[in-house]
Amino acid sequence: MLYRCGYRDQLLKYCREMEDVINDSDPGFVAHLTAFVDGSPAIRASDMSVAAASLEDPYKAALYSVLGRANVPRKTAAEVIQTTEDYLWSALVRIRDADAIASITAAARPSSSLADLQALMLKFGPAHFDPHNTNPLLYLRVLLLCGLFEHAVDYLLQVDRFQIEAVHIAILLVHLRLLRLPDQADTDASASSSSSAASAGYLVDTNDSGLQAFDFARMLAQYAASLPASAADDAVSYLLLLTLPADSAAIDSPVAARQRASCENAIVRALYDGRDYAHFVGDIQPDGTRRQGFLERYLPLLGISSHEQFSQSIIRKLADRSRDEGRLADAVLLYNLGERYNTVLAVLCKQLGELLYVYSTSGGSAIASVVETMGLEDIDGVARAVLTHYKQREHISRVLDSRAVDTCSTLLALMDFLSLHRRGAFEDALQVIEGTQLLPLSDVSENTATSVAAGQYAERVRSLDDSITRNFSLILLTAMDTLSRLYAGLKESPFLDAVKQATMLILRKKARCLMVFAGMIQFRMPSDTYAKLNRMDVFMN
Repeated sequence: MLYRCGYRDQLLKYCREMEDVINDSDPGFVAHLTAFVDGSPAIRASDMSVAAASLEDPYKAALYSVLGRANVPRKTAAEVIQTTEDYLWSALVRIRDADAIASITAAARPSSSLADLQALMLKFGPAHFDPHNTNPLLYLRVLLLCGLFEHAVDYLLQVDRFQIEAVHIAILLVHLRLLRLPDQADTDASASSSSSAASAGYLVDTNDSGLQAFDFARMLAQYAASLPASAADDAVSYLLLLTLPADSAAIDSPVAARQRASCENAIVRALYDGRDYAHFVGDIQPDGTRRQGFLERYLPLLGISSHEQFSQSIIRKLADRSRDEGRLADAVLLYNLGERYNTVLAVLCKQLGELLYVYSTSGGSAIASVVETMGLEDIDGVARAVLTHYKQREHISRVLDSRAVDTCSTLLALMDFLSLHRRGAFEDALQVIEGTQLLPLSDVSENTATSVAAGQYAERVRSLDDSITRNFSLILLTAMDTLSRLYAGLKESPFLDAVKQATMLILRKKARCLMVFAGMIQFRMPSDTYAKLNRMDVFMN
């Protein structure tokens, strides 16, 4: 009992006190125990042997066995070693004290090792210890006692009613640095060899002598994703635990950097799916002040020390992904939160250009569905609000790119132009398109040379943003149609006075200048654009 409880010194003291009695039945026992406990050099062979009478007591036989005494058959201790705990204790004690036994007996190290015991327990499997699936914790205990921490957590995760406990056991083992984790190469190899995203378990083969590691990152990511939306704060808190393995490494080491990058990517994915950006990454108040988000309380865990770094590491990744996947409203909010005001304008310009392009290729009936697909029902309304807000804030307007502001303003004017044209307000539409200074319309009069005016405007086209130039066919055709409809309205008027005739002449001159201008543009347009322009020009002239 003393030895089983770990009181080896007390056992030796007791045996020395009772040495006379013990020597009567086993003369060499006290000498062997003294050498075993004190680490004395090799003892006599006569002290190794055990009298047959001593083996009649199964408890004494079990003690002799774990102390490495000779000629002790295993079956003599069978009566004592009846439970899984008894078996593991005796096996682990012999493995732990193998070197001590070998040193005092001058014998070779026993062939049984911890690796052998681990392999045996894995070979038995859970069915051996829990055949009726009533006590899964018994096999968990076996695995933990044998040091198979990775297999223990992986096994418990497969038991539905203990999955939460398994997650927290894994967290504790990582904190204690007892759980073997895969490096990047191991994780990539496992991912490439897996036929499906949801593999059978979380064990990953490593290059270290066939040992297996535990995919802690995947477990945490899946557990966080399984939490309800109301527990979003808890989900992010669990993902922050991905930085735990980095605690044991230098802050600037590749290992720490890789773990923090993995944590950042997991958090970005979770926030992107939840879309509660104001809560987690902060928000801009109406008075221009910034409200801190939930995630910013834990930036040191990510190795982030400033708002600029936070913006680059988290906010920009969220904004870029939102932009790439068509979440325009989210992209605008996040870029604005990251104080990337010119990027906000660039995103708005790109989407406005896309909307104009869809209108030119699919017609006005397709706009509603396309806007819904973009994730923003009022794209031009948001662009106007953002542009007005930026111009009214001096600290923002100072850093704005004037070219981006001009492009956004021009695109919004084009949206107005198309809207007026669709409603039949052709005079207002002509006034708006002239105000953009994109086409040679406003400077045309009876005394203006057509080629000179067209050439001047054609030079300006080269510096325009792609969101405008790719829609130039739509702009030209709609402008020419506006002129044609105004001309037809005057021509069909029953009272054609001198003023109307002068107006018709200017309209014809504008149409002719537009045709010359279209021929000077140095980029491609659809082949039928020039044919359509020519038909309307011929009608007017």
